[in-house]
This record gives sequence, structure tokens and C-alpha cells, in this order.
Amino acid sequence: MKYLIFIIATVLITLNTNAQELSGTIKYEIKHDWVKKINSVKYLSQSEKDKASYMWGTHSEYTENSILFFDKNTSRYEMVEDEEAKGTWAWRSEEYIIYRNLEENTTYDLIRESNKLFVIKDDIQNPSWKILNNIKEVAGHICMDAMYIDPIKGNKIVAWFALDMPIPFGPDRFGGLPGMILEIDISEGALVMTATKIENKDVSEFLVKPKHKKKVKTQNEEYYTKLISDHVEQAKKAERPYFWSIRY
Repeated sequence: MKYLIFIIATVLITLNTNAQELSGTIKYEIKHDWVKKINSVKYLSQSEKDKASYMWGTHSEYTENSILFFDKNTSRYEMVEDEEAKGTWAWRSEEYIIYRNLEENTTYDLIRESNKLFVIKDDIQNPSWKILNNIKEVAGHICMDAMYIDPIKGNKIVAWFALDMPIPFGPDRFGGLPGMILEIDISEGALVMTATKIENKDVSEFLVKPKHKKKVKTQNEEYYTKLISDHVEQAKKAERPYFWSIRY
């Protein structure tokens, strides 16, 4: 492990100048599998899981798309609402925007959960990643993996990050690794976000804090975490999947 850390540190020093030049977009394909999601919920009975598998059959998967705008200091992640997504379980693009600013050490997120819009503003808080030693290629970049267990939902989350893109951003609310996250795998394929296209270009006009039309009170991360935790506990008591009304 010490040797691995040494390699990472050496690469980051070598690529430090590259970080100054990084700016562009990353398009992600997000694949959902409802049967795998339900099977990953430990508190559901086997009969409930079997019922879901029968109900969904071969139609348990659907795909949506998202985009990450980034430079060396800032990122903005949002959903891409296309024709195929309309009328499905996809979330409205203007109601899920994730913003990070390293210089200010701030997050500013616009999130709809449980049919309610939330604005979350706080210091940047990243997961406690454990860096592993596996390597694979994602979108033309050699990536290493890292993982952590979601303390509320219990999901195993694996991230693949590119050391030749040494900035700590990624899709959705994931970040905090020594390289751009190009793939996220939650619960072994229940939800997978994969980078499909990376473009280097000036995106400064898109790197702005999200705006919302409705008057919404700003909350901090602690408030949002408790909201999700309470919802999961209620779902456990009712013996139903928590992700019917909040994000997986």
C-alpha cells in the first residue's frame, strides 16, 4: 500500500502542470437496473425480491445521461434531459445540479428528493475512500479504483479515477480522489455511471452556481443527511425500497 501511495504521489507531482490546463466536459451514461437495486436492499424479504424480479422481468434496465463541466477549481454536474428520458423515471434536469468550488471549499447543490426541492450549501465533504490497486481503461484513460460503503444506505460504491486528470471531481456528488472519477459502480451493477466522451475546451460560462425559480430555504449537509437517513429508516419499518422516492 505504501508503494502504491508513492506511485500516486509521484504521478501527481509529474502531472501537476496538467491540472492547470484541464477544462472541459465529460458526458456520462447512467445505467439503472431495478432488479439489482431491489436485491441489494438487505432488509427486504426474499419473497419481495422475487416478486420484483418477476414484475420487472427483462425490462428492469433503463439509461439516462448527464454531463460534468469542469476546470481546475470548479465543477458543475447536471442531468441531460433527452427525448428518450421523457416520460420515464428520469429526474428533471433543472432539479438536480451539483456544484463544487475548490477555492471557496463550497458545495451548492440543487436536489429534488421526496417530491421536494432542496438547496444544499456547505463545505466540501467527501467520502472516506479506500484506494485499491486495480487498473482498467475508461474512456481512453487508465484508471485506478477506490471504494467505500455508504453509511446510510449500505451500498458498496466503487469509483474508477484517472490519474492523468489530477482534479478531485466526478459525477453526481462523488469526488475527493486524486484524479477525475470516470466511472461509479453502486452495488455491483445496480447503478453504473460511465464516462463516454471527454472534451477539453473552455467551459467557464457554464461553471456558475445553480439558480432556482422557486423560493427555497438553503440547508446544510447535516440537514440533508438526516433527511435521507430518516427516509431510509421509515422505508425499513415499512419494508419497502427506500429509492421509490429518493435517489439510489
